[in-house]
Amino acid sequence: MTEPPDPLGGLNGDTRRRLEQYVKPLYAGLDGVQTFDRVSRLRAHVAALRGGSDQALDEPLLEILLLLHGVVDRLGSLAAGGRLDLFLKGLGLPEELTRAVRHGLGRFQEDPLRPEEELLHDALLLESAGIVATVERLMAAGKKRVALARALAQLDPGPAAERYRTAQGAALGAARRQIAEGWIEDLRRRAAQEGS
Repeated sequence: MTEPPDPLGGLNGDTRRRLEQYVKPLYAGLDGVQTFDRVSRLRAHVAALRGGSDQALDEPLLEILLLLHGVVDRLGSLAAGGRLDLFLKGLGLPEELTRAVRHGLGRFQEDPLRPEEELLHDALLLESAGIVATVERLMAAGKKRVALARALAQLDPGPAAERYRTAQGAALGAARRQIAEGWIEDLRRRAAQEGS
């Protein structure tokens, strides 16, 4: 008896579990910020990007790209016959899907072509926009012992709207960026008041 498809990712539960078991150790200790819980946040961003759209997507491809996006450099070669390719084939995934995963992981950040790649691209940009992302950058500057005045002067609210590949991404990103810009200005003003 085969397991029904997982409506959240189009992969059956066993395949998803094996994929997660494969990648979780690869996320551990990457940079102290990018951990496996980021995958859940990106899923939420993808859901927001999709909105009410009924655009047909390759759900298994999207889920695998979400799971593997943060560990591309630790997967070895993305070429056919590489460690990732052999692992995906060992899961019983079709050749067309393994090929799409390898190609998508190689281009989603700079030149996404498929809609699933564009969604991941924009989800990552959304993850780097807004107040939480801005606070993370401020904390990273503090860890590097950057002076507060300098860190505040260089603080980035997130990517500009033109960097997004989807209209929904540009709109959501612009809103997050605008809120972060207001927060940064308020923080700079308050820091200047307290410093004088």
